[in-house]
Amino acid sequence: MEAAVYQTFVRPKHAGWKTTDWVTWLTEQHIAPSVMANEEGTCALCRAPTPTDAHGVHYTRCFNCQKQYASVLDGFVPICYSVHDGLEGMLWRVKNSPGYEWLRAPLASLLWHFLERHLSCMERAYGGPFDVFTTVPSHSETRGGRNHLPLLLQSVTALNDLWTEGALTKKHSNKAGERRRKISTDLFSASEDVAGKRILLLDDTFTSGGTLASAAYALKQAQASTVVALAFGRQLHSDWDEHRYLIEQLPDRSLDLQECAVHGAGLPWSWISNRHG
Repeated sequence: MEAAVYQTFVRPKHAGWKTTDWVTWLTEQHIAPSVMANEEGTCALCRAPTPTDAHGVHYTRCFNCQKQYASVLDGFVPICYSVHDGLEGMLWRVKNSPGYEWLRAPLASLLWHFLERHLSCMERAYGGPFDVFTTVPSHSETRGGRNHLPLLLQSVTALNDLWTEGALTKKHSNKAGERRRKISTDLFSASEDVAGKRILLLDDTFTSGGTLASAAYALKQAQASTVVALAFGRQLHSDWDEHRYLIEQLPDRSLDLQECAVHGAGLPWSWISNRHG
């Protein structure tokens, strides 16, 4: 997709800005509407709106999660909803558009503050502390060999103490459109070091779910005990009938870091810092 179709983000004068300043700026852009806990009519796994049955009752899971993704993903938590010309555009630019590397700072700051409040929610919801924090890697031939997620994480020094590389390798560089809505069993390989481990797997967006599910498949094949995915955005599609009613509500929903998709009481951030510092 061409960069010209996306919103232009104006770089603020941010010398000396802290992570909280970047989160405030991101909130002011009105492109990161939060995903709420237990939202009626959304899939219990991927958090997208679900269709209804003959009686008008929403299914608890979408078709792909029910038939495929739940077999490899033990959980999934998106920080925000993403739509075209919104968070999607920001993520596209930071990956592909020269001159927009500065957008790594607000995104990394958002991730840091989300984890500060909600890592404990995820661990409580999905069975306990994670042993490995890793990212979905890019292929070595993509974007000149730049692996965009680790570069983004480097924008907040404290995040480097959490995430490690090497758990996954992308084996070929086929385009995302070639693997929509399916698990590609040969797209990734996983390190033997993940055997018996609980994995938190970070990606930028969940669009059709094929990439995240394929990465989770590789981790499970390497005997990872649990794979929970985390993404900046859960993409919604205006041309999908069941998504439209939620998209229409999003302009009135702002970023709220007091909530998450699995929000609940948890452990304090000091516990995370002590374990990973």
